[in-house]
Amino acid sequence: MNGICSKCHAEATETYANSLHYTVRGFANSLIGFAGDPNALDDPHKGLGEVWNLNCATCHASCGECHVSRPQNYAGGLINKHEFFSSPPMESTCFGCHGARNAGEFMGTVGFARDVHFEAGMTCVDCHTVDNFHGTGEAYASMWDKPALPSCLDCHENAAPGKSELEAHNIHGNNLSCQVCHAQANQNCFECHVDISDDRTKLSSSSEMRVLFRIGLNPNPTEERPYKYVALRHIPTTADSFSEAGDGLLVNYDDVTNWKHSPTHNIQKSTFQNESCDACHGNDRIFLRESDLRPTDSAANKLLITGAPPALNP
Repeated sequence: MNGICSKCHAEATETYANSLHYTVRGFANSLIGFAGDPNALDDPHKGLGEVWNLNCATCHASCGECHVSRPQNYAGGLINKHEFFSSPPMESTCFGCHGARNAGEFMGTVGFARDVHFEAGMTCVDCHTVDNFHGTGEAYASMWDKPALPSCLDCHENAAPGKSELEAHNIHGNNLSCQVCHAQANQNCFECHVDISDDRTKLSSSSEMRVLFRIGLNPNPTEERPYKYVALRHIPTTADSFSEAGDGLLVNYDDVTNWKHSPTHNIQKSTFQNESCDACHGNDRIFLRESDLRPTDSAANKLLITGAPPALNP
């Protein structure tokens, strides 16, 4: 971060050095959580450290990989000759790293329909402030710890529970994240397996992908996200995903969920689950059930199972 960019943009590069986009600390802490060892990634030639070094650590973005070129792990190359973009073009940059999930869902390349905000001509920077990309200088543990994440109420103040003209918003209060009613089916990955080449220089992985929609209990209610019910997304990690790098690497596997609270980016005003009260309250297929859990899933996922849909008030 002390190269050419810092000569004119010292404040931005100094802040960016601790950002999640540059350090990929969120991914690191996710692996460390499964491993139960804060030093699990320290040795780049052993165990999870080898996996991290050959794969995850290659995903961080430099200044140039957003403002003048495409990310190296996407396609690389200049976006438009040597033109520098103050606001990077979403299709060439954000999509390059996030296209399999949030950016792909937002733009309609994953799932069933584009996000209504994308259809209206909006881009990532219309909701995400610059410190969501450059960081604030503080080393946050994950994206959920950022102090200024976008909220639907930033623009839709009249939808706030207790202040809305819509009875459904007021009745549900803060029991639901907005995505529970307004998100579509999202991308879910299962059964990840990592392969490492014989010379230990290359890593590849494979997983099963399914587009589906599940509502579950909020694994971590906070003041900012107090909801009881949230939209979920399954991540592909299994207890033996990284067995080629060693045995028993994820000793805390059953203590960490691999169904996660998901801020899906595929919003619609009208969805199949909000077309009527019964479309949600009478539809147990969209609530996480025991039958949704695979034998390879973490035991902690049982804490997210909702049981039968909440009963309608008489």
